[in-house]
Amino acid sequence: MSIILGINCLHADSSACIIKDGKLIYAIEEERINREKHTSNLPINSIKECLNKTGIKEEDITDVAFNTKPKTNLYIKIKYLIKNFSFKNNFIKRYYNKNILDKIFSNNLNFNSKVKFFFIEHHLAHIASAYYASEFNDAIGLSIDGSGDFTTMMIAECKDENIRVIEKINFPDSLGIFYHAMTQFLGFKNFGDEYKAMGLAPYGKPIYFDKIKDNLFIEDDKFFKLNMKYFNHGNLNFDYSYKSLNSIPNIYSNELNNLFCFEIKNINQEDFRKNLSSSVQKIYEYFFLKILNKIKNINFSKNLVFAGGCALNSTANNILINKDFSKNIFIPVAPGDNGGSLGAAFYVSKRIIKNNNFNNPYLGTAYDENEIEDIIKKKYKYDVNYKKFETKEEKFNSATNIIINKGVIAWFQNKMEFGPRALGNRSILADPRNKNIKELINLKVKRRENFRPFAPSVLSEKQDEWYEEKFYNRYMSAVMNIKSEKKNIVPGVVHVDNTSRVQTVDKNLNECFYNLIYVFYKKTSVPMLLNTSFNENEPIVRTPEDAIDCLLRTNIDALFLEDFYLEKVKN
Repeated sequence: MSIILGINCLHADSSACIIKDGKLIYAIEEERINREKHTSNLPINSIKECLNKTGIKEEDITDVAFNTKPKTNLYIKIKYLIKNFSFKNNFIKRYYNKNILDKIFSNNLNFNSKVKFFFIEHHLAHIASAYYASEFNDAIGLSIDGSGDFTTMMIAECKDENIRVIEKINFPDSLGIFYHAMTQFLGFKNFGDEYKAMGLAPYGKPIYFDKIKDNLFIEDDKFFKLNMKYFNHGNLNFDYSYKSLNSIPNIYSNELNNLFCFEIKNINQEDFRKNLSSSVQKIYEYFFLKILNKIKNINFSKNLVFAGGCALNSTANNILINKDFSKNIFIPVAPGDNGGSLGAAFYVSKRIIKNNNFNNPYLGTAYDENEIEDIIKKKYKYDVNYKKFETKEEKFNSATNIIINKGVIAWFQNKMEFGPRALGNRSILADPRNKNIKELINLKVKRRENFRPFAPSVLSEKQDEWYEEKFYNRYMSAVMNIKSEKKNIVPGVVHVDNTSRVQTVDKNLNECFYNLIYVFYKKTSVPMLLNTSFNENEPIVRTPEDAIDCLLRTNIDALFLEDFYLEKVKN
């Protein structure tokens, strides 16, 4: 028997997963348990949750896979350290931390003496998370992110079980770090705020494209090279580490303030931020296109798999699905570092068992009705009114009627999805036809910036009638252009640039969510619902308690918790 524990740790978005005899059976992110967004805490809670929910004992684990390989790129690291001696302290601290992983975990977990430990290079794990889940027999693999194991971009040839690396870009040159630095410069200071810069970009014009390209980048024969004059991440004691996520210092240097000093002093700052966001996005797309053109010329496979944190740039991914780079494209459910636990485990599993089953996003806990009703009665007896539906049809009709009548509901069903996006099991849902729905959701629950769009979840067989691109957008990986005759029907899910970050909902993958949308479609002739994550400026809810607590502190109209209907007691 093979039982593989995959782990992402000593990095943001720590997580764990379990593969048993080639089947991915459970995965969870640590933030869902400790309720700290993008947490870098050791995923001890996640590991124990994986074991508890699968009935596997610690001593049954045969292999442990980490999505890092400290000794990789050692020559390049040493060369960089010699040239940049001031960087030495941070590097040694991080390297040392990775070397004592076994000691850290041995204090919390009791593995058997025969367990094998595997360290998989960071970007190799990213590519593995995409390739092995894609079910392609061959593909070009691409990974782009901030930095991992001293690499920031990797291209590989993938065939059968094998992944052969053919190209790398190394630290400090990084499109991910560039985008993060510019996100900070725009005033979005929290870790993982790049999606805010992305959402603001369509409101502006890329008038600073040349200024950024000519100054922040250096002409290079390869793909891209940063002008380090404008960045701090290679400097003395710059702590861009897993421990400092809540207080990351400015990645950009003061030279960036000097470069834009006229605009900062003399231009309306709202307009400046919009135009700068647009320019940053176009710069990323410019270099992304350069990479894709290189891949097109490799002529190895008609398939492309893409992972790494930059694969979450759904706007840029529209280029990927609209240009003739590859016949088939696959982006996994968690292309960022949270998916690194999956990729490392996939990589090890494929070397043990050739037939694997990895392509499933619903990997968390489900709760039975007795457990849920016991929680309601014991903890929320005086806080909520509730009832149990007799049939699924009654539940779907009740939910869609509230939505049609301008309500906002919370939807908690079956196993929790893995990754950064709600895929219909831990979701807040509303009517996409309502032009004021964004303001309503923000008022009731989300309280987020008004420039950020909401996404539609669309019945798979109806998607082509509403959107231009022919792309199976299972995990909201790319924005798509809505057809001109349709955009005024669903203004609640159409961004200012006439795009939507679509989720293609397939009945075979999520029958419950599909059936809900179908009932809404039969009543309205619109085959989609507005779908956003079930949370309130926190990680997506995990437990019934998380869900009910969110209901109580917000103005959500109703919570559909499996087959139970809940609403707040009105005082």
